[in-house]
Amino acid sequence: MTERQERLVKCFPDLNKNLEILAEECAEVIQSKSKLIRFGLNHNHHVTGRPAVDHLQDEIGDVLAMIDILVAQQVLDPDELQAAKERKLKKLESWYDT
Repeated sequence: MTERQERLVKCFPDLNKNLEILAEECAEVIQSKSKLIRFGLNHNHHVTGRPAVDHLQDEIGDVLAMIDILVAQQVLDPDELQAAKERKLKKLESWYDT
């Protein structure tokens, strides 16, 4: 375990809470994506005034942070995550007929 992972485990020890936060962050990605589809890439976020795409990036970053915590807690395996990502890319290739 790296020093960073040890710090993450120490700072965020509650697995159930971390899984709840992950779910909340995933929901926020969905909401942000929906607003991009509805209002377009050039739309500014209604609260921050920043481009909506920036808000989507922030929300995806929040999900990635929670994934880092779950990897540090050894709930998720980074090699398995990479393999799952590669499987998804192959599936998308077949959907897009490329």
